[in-house]
Amino acid sequence: MSYESDPYRPNFMNPDDMRLNRLTLLLLGVLTLLRLPLLSLTELVPDEAYYWDWSRRLSLGYYDQGPLIAYLIRITTSIFGTNEFGVRIGALLSSLGAVWACVLLAKRIYSPLAGFLTALFLSLTPLMTVGSLISTYDPPLVFCWAWAILMLHKALFSEDLQTQNRDWMFAGVFTGLGFLSKHTMLLLAPCLLLFLLLSKPHRRWLSRPQPYLAFGLCLLLYSGAFYWNAQNHWWTFRHLLFLAGKTPGTFLKRFGDFLGSQALLLGPVLFLGTLWAGKKNPLPTSPLHQEEERNESALLLAEEKQSRASSSQLFLVCMGLPVFLFFCVMTLKSKVQGNWGPCAWLSLTVLFAGIVSERFSQKAYRRLTWATVSTGLFLTLALLSPGLRKGIGVKIPPDIDLFNTAYGWRDMASRIQGLRDEAKQEGRTVFLAGSGYQYPALMAFYLPDHPETFDLFLHYRLTMYAAHVERLKAHLGEDCLWINDTKAEDADLRQIFTRVEWLAPVPVWRRPYADTPIRTLYIAKCYGYRRYTGIEWAVGG
Repeated sequence: MSYESDPYRPNFMNPDDMRLNRLTLLLLGVLTLLRLPLLSLTELVPDEAYYWDWSRRLSLGYYDQGPLIAYLIRITTSIFGTNEFGVRIGALLSSLGAVWACVLLAKRIYSPLAGFLTALFLSLTPLMTVGSLISTYDPPLVFCWAWAILMLHKALFSEDLQTQNRDWMFAGVFTGLGFLSKHTMLLLAPCLLLFLLLSKPHRRWLSRPQPYLAFGLCLLLYSGAFYWNAQNHWWTFRHLLFLAGKTPGTFLKRFGDFLGSQALLLGPVLFLGTLWAGKKNPLPTSPLHQEEERNESALLLAEEKQSRASSSQLFLVCMGLPVFLFFCVMTLKSKVQGNWGPCAWLSLTVLFAGIVSERFSQKAYRRLTWATVSTGLFLTLALLSPGLRKGIGVKIPPDIDLFNTAYGWRDMASRIQGLRDEAKQEGRTVFLAGSGYQYPALMAFYLPDHPETFDLFLHYRLTMYAAHVERLKAHLGEDCLWINDTKAEDADLRQIFTRVEWLAPVPVWRRPYADTPIRTLYIAKCYGYRRYTGIEWAVGG
């Protein structure tokens, strides 16, 4: 029996084979089950500990971004406990939900095969793998972006007025929630405006109330964060302007670094494939359509279907490509981090998967599918497995290996706890501090009693700890255990404490994967906190 005639196996040559839906669910289910144990396999990276610390003090807004990640971590840790799994499960579910929304969009525009390919392409990328395992504000952002563009497509292309009104409001809700996660979400508005201007059949929406009501709902959801900023020196917006104003290196280096980061996060084949799909690439007319066109009575229907397909393709381009181009332009002035642009690739991956699915009967496109999947999977495995990288001779400098930042924190906390116990035995009261957000947050998470910790702002940029800096006044006269990965703040510490005693530097090794220490910890016993400086020494935003 041939593959195509086997009634129990999906027929990939038939893009409408509904058994592909079950295969898609099986793929996502298996990948989720494989990722669940990985949530507890590594320690938190500093950003995760920082957002967990946010979740202990829920607020309408936070210094760095919106509050959604704090609310999400508060919910998941309330259910699963204060541990790595509890902090990260929300990111895994957000990434899974984002992929599922893209699958639904691909099936809506193209076919079940396009939905399966979308799930396959996206799920195996380093981008989605990291988003599933590391809890930052990017996974909720990507989730909200994916569902917002799905709702927008349903609102724009549905013929039922009730469905249109409902989905416009849903799009506003998801956009507002995404805005509460990360301000990149606001780029969806110009993307939508571009589509409405370019698509003549949909231009009528510019004069209808639904888009404006949806945008008003988005702003209403964000109003609490706006109010918080008005009460707190507009910190979030000043922070964003600070990041946008950073200009290390030349334009060519910044531009090259950004392109390289996107190619590594997606896999080079998917990266180039989505950009290729983003240019004008008309959908082919299927044999069924060709048969219909022989009948003159079906000609108008065929033309309408083709026009609808072309408009959907334009929609997918407008929901992704402008975001990528926006960040490319930003490199003219400032460094653009690799995690700033994930929203660009959702709709473009759907478009790429749709084009491949329409031509899947051709051997070249099946080979393209294999190349896309294999390169993405290889990069993902190389990212997750330092042993694989070492085996194939790939060396990543310790300071840019993401998972080095998720290593050594329990040992650090054990050392700090020993010093706390020693101080308690001597009858001394100590508080815990560092410079920057990393070490205060990590100490708070990994110490058994999850104590309050502080940023002393010793010529470091502002962080969310600035909102609680006045609590340091209560510790005047006390001793402090201070930790960081540099000793450069010695002169500052001696101005605000009566005496500073440095302990021997603590190298952190990760053998056999690194031949040199991945970091060196500097711990100081500081006696007699005598001068409250607040944030007067903080620099930048």
